[in-house]
Amino acid sequence: MARVLAVGTAVPEAQYDQKTIRGHCEKAFAGTAAAGRENLFDRAGVETRGLVEAPEYYFAGVPFERRNADYFPHAERLARRALESALEEAGVAIEELTHLFSVTTTGLLTPSLDAHLAQALPFRRTLKRTPLFGVGCAGGAVALSRAYEYLRGHPEETVAVLSVELCSLTFLPKDGTMTQLVAAAIFGDGAACAILCGEKSPAAARAKLSFVDNESVLIPDSLHVMGWDFGADGMRLVLSTDAPAIVERNLEDALSPLLARHGVCVDELSPLILHPGSARILDACERAMGLPDGAAELSRSFLRRHGNLSSASVLFILKDALAQPKSASPWGLLAALGPGFACEALLIRNT
Repeated sequence: MARVLAVGTAVPEAQYDQKTIRGHCEKAFAGTAAAGRENLFDRAGVETRGLVEAPEYYFAGVPFERRNADYFPHAERLARRALESALEEAGVAIEELTHLFSVTTTGLLTPSLDAHLAQALPFRRTLKRTPLFGVGCAGGAVALSRAYEYLRGHPEETVAVLSVELCSLTFLPKDGTMTQLVAAAIFGDGAACAILCGEKSPAAARAKLSFVDNESVLIPDSLHVMGWDFGADGMRLVLSTDAPAIVERNLEDALSPLLARHGVCVDELSPLILHPGSARILDACERAMGLPDGAAELSRSFLRRHGNLSSASVLFILKDALAQPKSASPWGLLAALGPGFACEALLIRNT
């Protein structure tokens, strides 16, 4: 069992509404294959999002080398804010953390971001580190799952799960494709950090919810659905139009074993935390799980306010869930899908 003590989040100070981003894209994509499809901004389910740079930066043809160099100072700043906020809310000193699980998929950095943070902040010198890359939108759930598994074997310890995603720095408007237009309509920037402890930790009694089981499912013949192509201009998003249909066909089967092991029905799940890949992905999740309209409102509300923050999204929504009144149901669920194409899910027990 892993108990959730707190979640801290951080977003860029500059926030932009969907109308502003759409206006920039109408000019940049004129004459391309994606021209005339700007109406997808109205269907994206996003109203505002934070960006680490001004909109003009993204349309100026900034080369990959500079964009990737810009990743580090922005990522470090947001990561520190999220970590410090989480520690303060949890009432945990940074020296108490024994393991830092970190995830990103939007910047390349070696030594990894967690190593830089470990050098700059007063972590213990024996801090264990698990940096994750390549798991994309599922990454927040993957990192939480690995932390849950670690705490089962180390129930006295306290750990942090950190996600930093600067999706905007991967945007390639000169690509002129629908995929890039979709990216402009849905993605934003942010960081989140969750503080978890084992059930024998002195802090465990303060937790409002716990992770009690997890499931990892790799969907066959789906490597094409999501990922990156790497080229001279950097990371080019791969995002298949098949994604919603694949989610709808496979999500119920992916989640059923986890729920069945504990005799949990879908209509008992509160909080329900689903990665908001897009409004269409959330629609597909609700249909696959046989959920009523509004069941995924926690995720839809987050999408409206922040856009899709890739791996950080489920951590932001977990923070929202912690702020809600105590659920009448003992059970909740956190699930995300990402490159692989894979589903990562954790069963929540409300305490």
